[in-house]
Amino acid sequence: MLYGARPVIFTRIELETKSLLELTALCNQYGLKAHDDPLLRASWSTVLLSFPHIAISQMQREVGLKYLGRDGIESLIVAYNALGLPTREQAALIKASSQGRTMPMPYKLEQHKLLALYEAKVNLDKAISLLSF
Repeated sequence: MLYGARPVIFTRIELETKSLLELTALCNQYGLKAHDDPLLRASWSTVLLSFPHIAISQMQREVGLKYLGRDGIESLIVAYNALGLPTREQAALIKASSQGRTMPMPYKLEQHKLLALYEAKVNLDKAISLLSF
């Protein structure tokens, strides 16, 4: 659980200066809806004040997006390692592919497959880095 003050994205004072239309537009921008009467400014302000705390609380209770934990990160590392490292020739083809050079069919499909494997490895590396805190 969080201790101390609730997370704040918008201040009450900031929201009190906005019209009903502005509050509604702000909620629509973030995909939020009024919990009570949509004709009341307070309904929209309450949603804007409370959503950060609710979002963090949901994550902590493992509702919606949740932290993978050590086992989940280790699974990503296993997948990352299973993809291997590109050979010198594969690295050259990946570089040529990223420059827009393509092979004729049917090799083009294999070229795309190699590029997809490389991109998956790069993205797994990013995911491991992002989640390892």
